[in-house]
Amino acid sequence: MTHKALFAISTLGLGHATRTLPIIQHYLSLNYHIDIVCYGNALNYLRTELHGEKVRFFELLDYPPIERWSGRSFYPMLISDILTTMRRIHREQAFLTKLEKENNYHFIFSDGKYGFYSEKTPCYLLTHQLSFEIPKIFKHSQIIVDYRNRKSFSHFTHIFIPDYKDPEHNLCGKLAHPRWLSKLPHSFIGILSSFGTPKAQNQIQKAESETIDYLFTISGYLAEHRDSFIQTLINQSKLLKGKKVFILWDTKQKDYYHYDPEHNIEIFGYLAGIEKIKKFAAAKVIISRAGYTTIMDLIELGKPAILYPTPNQTEQLYLADYLGEKKLFVKAQESDHLIDLVKTLNSLHTFPQNTKTAQAIELIYNTLHTKWLISH
Repeated sequence: MTHKALFAISTLGLGHATRTLPIIQHYLSLNYHIDIVCYGNALNYLRTELHGEKVRFFELLDYPPIERWSGRSFYPMLISDILTTMRRIHREQAFLTKLEKENNYHFIFSDGKYGFYSEKTPCYLLTHQLSFEIPKIFKHSQIIVDYRNRKSFSHFTHIFIPDYKDPEHNLCGKLAHPRWLSKLPHSFIGILSSFGTPKAQNQIQKAESETIDYLFTISGYLAEHRDSFIQTLINQSKLLKGKKVFILWDTKQKDYYHYDPEHNIEIFGYLAGIEKIKKFAAAKVIISRAGYTTIMDLIELGKPAILYPTPNQTEQLYLADYLGEKKLFVKAQESDHLIDLVKTLNSLHTFPQNTKTAQAIELIYNTLHTKWLISH
């Protein structure tokens, strides 16, 4: 009997797609037929990575990127975006109802898509952000936000948290360890990274020595911040010795390539599959945004990094502060000089947890198939 599963994946950055990819690939290896609901850049990424597989794709407009505004418009537009998000969650429920009428899913797996819960089918949520870090002006509303989160999460059969349970040695701090978490069915699974798949690990083992001195990997959904930021980094990287490589993660510029021989800088519009793995494996130091999936990739690879949180993005600002204080990564601001930040890399500590993606996927599989699905 062929089973079918539905994956609903957030498109706010590429991270949700890259961290869910190993789970999708695992179930494809078990001969599952997979339906994926996604949108935009993340959808293009998954289509590239899963080309030729037994996968159907459905496009559904995602939530607006909250915290994308600045200045006087920030707070009124933030409220507007929250209301739009609530409407789109209701739209997700209607879309799921239609899909369930046409398909008999073995399970539903959502990464950051809060409307994909079902009373008919076992449904699972992957999230590292159970407690949202909200702007200071709204701190008095934290208890209300947490209540709404807990109510939303309670619709799911089980929650998988890609972090560690240890109160001291974890990557998310209070985002993944709220006091009320015990009221929800959940599992801490450790990190999930596309670099932890058997295919990726095989390529990493084959990789040559670290030939790239600095790898700049700048993704994210706020293009107005990204473009000017990338140009600043390119200019500052000219002062660094050694080979520098930039990956822009723009699926609309897959064939873009530029080489600056004078400063030994390579720029790729986009890389996927084996070529992406080779570049990361060859990097001595990685410079990136402070998105959580990027952080899990760095832990999986064991690479030192400089993290630039996206402006106004409270989650990234918190993670950069939290992990910077633990000296796991160097926290940076866009006004900092790159050459000064590089000098602080020698002070970093090694993260003590050693469970990686393979163990996380095994835990997810065992939970789905021994605790819940066996009765369906």
